[in-house]
Amino acid sequence: MQQNVGLNPWPVIEPEIMEADRYLSGANAPELEEDISLCIQSGARSMILDCSRLTYMTSAGLRAFLAIAQKMYAVDGTIFIKGLRGQPRQLYFACGMDVVLPLVKEERRSPALRR
Repeated sequence: MQQNVGLNPWPVIEPEIMEADRYLSGANAPELEEDISLCIQSGARSMILDCSRLTYMTSAGLRAFLAIAQKMYAVDGTIFIKGLRGQPRQLYFACGMDVVLPLVKEERRSPALRR
């Protein structure tokens, strides 16, 4: 007698994508942090922060990145940064933020990463 084994594919969970403004400073970093915190509270566990439009960032922006990462990791979630370049990228690496919050490479296969 042959048994049929049902294989159920793992669900593919596309990450939430949030976009950063052109400038990330003390004026708007708390708003970005609050928006992402609300997503996490609503159940988001996989997120990409698209920084391709970001052209200038202060230490307040870095602090927001750190707070966001801490909140996401506290719920066993994942968060990545996409499209970081120029001055924000230099500041990001100079402060060692890449150890806490990894950058994602644009050529990854997930369609969500290519948006």
